[in-house]
Amino acid sequence: MPLHQICRQRRNAAIAPLTAILLIPLLALVAFAVDLGWITHTKNQLQSAADAAALAGAAQLPDNFAAYYMVSQNGQGAYSQSQAQAAILATAQRNAANYATTFAANNGAAELASLTLASNDIEFGFTDAAGNYTPQPAYAGYPNTVKVTLRRDMSANGPLGLFFGCVLGVNSVNLTATAAATIQAATVHSFQTSNSDAKIRILPMTYDVNHWNNFVTTGMGPDGNLTTDGNGNPVLPVYPSVKFTGNFGELSLDQSNDGASTLSSWIDYGVSTTDIQSDISAGVLPLSAQPPNAPPNWKGDPGLKTSTIQTTDNQVGQTYLMPLFKPVNDGSSNPANYQAGTGQGANYYYSVVQFVAIKVYSADNKSIVVKPQALIVPNSIVNGVKPAGPPTSTQTLTTIFAASKLTQ
Repeated sequence: MPLHQICRQRRNAAIAPLTAILLIPLLALVAFAVDLGWITHTKNQLQSAADAAALAGAAQLPDNFAAYYMVSQNGQGAYSQSQAQAAILATAQRNAANYATTFAANNGAAELASLTLASNDIEFGFTDAAGNYTPQPAYAGYPNTVKVTLRRDMSANGPLGLFFGCVLGVNSVNLTATAAATIQAATVHSFQTSNSDAKIRILPMTYDVNHWNNFVTTGMGPDGNLTTDGNGNPVLPVYPSVKFTGNFGELSLDQSNDGASTLSSWIDYGVSTTDIQSDISAGVLPLSAQPPNAPPNWKGDPGLKTSTIQTTDNQVGQTYLMPLFKPVNDGSSNPANYQAGTGQGANYYYSVVQFVAIKVYSADNKSIVVKPQALIVPNSIVNGVKPAGPPTSTQTLTTIFAASKLTQ
């Protein structure tokens, strides 16, 4: 028999047993690949659910941010400062935890249609501008971060069962996914005008920026009085002021001589993008483009129409952006010399320098009272986004927030 036929016969005779031997590790590799894909898929689902839960929880933190820091100015009421802040913090954390838990339950992983987020897997803390995270209680102030851990293990949701792992003696695996979301302080300098149907809630009124900063620092109004709400927390009577006449007035939001019906419409329904475009065309927006010492250029009126106050009274409890102006003469040396802007009557002009978010607390025929209130605005209109933190000597109380960010 020729040599090549002998070799062929020998190779044929070896294939069957060799295939049988190699089939065992081959099947093990296939089983491992299937289970590995199953694990990876579930891990991704778990991570997506953790991200959603952290973002949902963090989105609730701005609601009590201003109240927490404003209560530190209050020496009255039934509670001490520490008790009042503890109560506010407990409310904020409870709301955040409830939303995080609900959003976790709205997500599934592998065969589970709904995930359970354990209460001890929800953590609060503070993330600084450099990204450094400090959990409570090491951080004692108001948290800006919600951190959650979702599990597939014996403590929550059960371990993930495998298809072929039993061949190797592994029936299930434990999985975890962690996410942290941080609330972001922001500054509004202008507004988008691309959506013609959009309405922006801006009060057609402007207030002295120095008096606002004094209020959020001390809790006092410009006349030196402390006014509080039903819970003993500071509120600000923005109109009128006895000591600084003219520190609050009407503001045109389209740079025209606006009648009572236009002002009332802005308060009731918001400001149109057409009106905002008029402000941009007139050069009063964006605020960041204004020269530091430019003369007042935003059209307004040094007083308030009775109809404007009455319309505001109908919106008690509603949140708005309120423009703040820098006075021509702040009256620090002599309040009698206080000068808000320049001009007269319908040709009066203010230097608008900032927007803050407020809630209308009360209004009547003679006064308007507001309180700081957090407002989350679209990322497209904000500048200077950074993790929200406590007021400092150079940073006043944050009331405007951008969307929360995942930070872990």
